[in-house]
Amino acid sequence: MTEITLNIYKATNKNEVEKTYTTKGYKLMYGTVKDFMSIIDLDKLDDKNEVAKMIMKGYDQIEPLILDIFPELLEEELRRTGVDDIVSVIIQTGQAIAESLNILKSKN
Repeated sequence: MTEITLNIYKATNKNEVEKTYTTKGYKLMYGTVKDFMSIIDLDKLDDKNEVAKMIMKGYDQIEPLILDIFPELLEEELRRTGVDDIVSVIIQTGQAIAESLNILKSKN
């Protein structure tokens, strides 16, 4: 199962990680997958620049998606997350979705 991690940096030192949220075996709900697929093209997950562009286009949908993945995450903490960390979360989530879809395919 794909692990999804998100680093939160200290407010006083943006280079020092204060906390890391991790979820393994995140149960992807249909609504989450639907929202994700409306902004992210799974075929472009290997290209961080393309993922960053997709995030910028779907910016308003990204925050609720991340808060769904990490329910204990506070909005104030999300503000102390690096853009590169958000890109990584999106890539990891895409991998989890692809993994879930492959599991469903293999069961049929």
